[in-house]
Amino acid sequence: MRLAFAFAALTPLALTSCATTPPADAEAASRAPSPAEVVAARQAAFNLTAATFGSMRGAVESGGDVKPLAFGARGLNRWGHAIPSMFPAGTQLPGSRALPTVWTDRAGFEVQAAMFQAATAKLVAAAQSGDSAAFGAAYKEVGGTCGSCHSTYRGSEAK
Repeated sequence: MRLAFAFAALTPLALTSCATTPPADAEAASRAPSPAEVVAARQAAFNLTAATFGSMRGAVESGGDVKPLAFGARGLNRWGHAIPSMFPAGTQLPGSRALPTVWTDRAGFEVQAAMFQAATAKLVAAAQSGDSAAFGAAYKEVGGTCGSCHSTYRGSEAK
């Protein structure tokens, strides 16, 4: 549950990069995040995604109460909507696991993000209803969308 809170609390910060830190000067206040800041934000959000998703596993395996997982599921769904915008041109940097196919097959990448959004919407609905079986099925579907996207658009661990 703490991870879900952290995800929901930090995702807006990650998505706006350092925008919540008071700028040192007017020029800094008006600039867009640098490519390195965008990469750092999306990596942080993906780490929080993995932590949030992983924290749901126990309830799925035990058939436990899933209602408390709705908050984290909503955070995952919101992140799904933001994913395409976190991969603008010029952000394929060393240390990023994003493969060139993110940009050369942009339509396919956006389809994968939409599949994640749809699957996480089912996760939210199942959690809100308290339906453990539906949550388990949606959890499996979300995991499948992650794996499908990663197999085409994410490289191996950056060294």
